[in-house]
Amino acid sequence: MCISYIIERGINPIQVEYRKDKTLKKYNKDLKLIAQVCEINETITSYVARHSFATNLKQKGVSTDIISEALGHQNLAVTQAYLKELENDVIDDAMEKLL
Repeated sequence: MCISYIIERGINPIQVEYRKDKTLKKYNKDLKLIAQVCEINETITSYVARHSFATNLKQKGVSTDIISEALGHQNLAVTQAYLKELENDVIDDAMEKLL
């Protein structure tokens, strides 16, 4: 939430956390409904959606700087670590296919 909105509305930090938690739960519930409609049998969460988003951008050749900005990371190192984890998954999948 924007700081000016919080000050303007007189929302305290506990209320902000409550709203964030409530919004995330609603978002994840909606993602599950979308997965159900699309007949996706995997568990879909905001975490999975962010990883999928980043993976797809990386595989399409989008620069890490742009991916970092799109994910809202404050630090490029966070994005690099995030993508490194994804790269390991891709390598693991490739090795699984080989074997």
